[in-house]
Amino acid sequence: MSGSGSGIGVGHGGGSGGSVREAGGSLGALGATREEEYFRRQQKEQLDNLRSKLESHMTQRQKEIQDHEKVLEQHQQRLKEIENGHNSEK
Repeated sequence: MSGSGSGIGVGHGGGSGGSVREAGGSLGALGATREEEYFRRQQKEQLDNLRSKLESHMTQRQKEIQDHEKVLEQHQQRLKEIENGHNSEK
């Protein structure tokens, strides 16, 4: 058996290999390739979910910042009104 790929021949894909790998190895290589594709899809899905959650959190925080800025503006306006009222009494 020649080849150094995952799933080719006995002992190359983990475990004893089994009769399919002993018989030629191409099916074992195909199985290993499909397994790798599965894990790549799983990883991509996890990253996509993480990206979506982070974007959602960022949007939520930006809204909170806008809300806080609005409240700050209201407080600043109220302080100006108080100062103007206090100064006019003198």
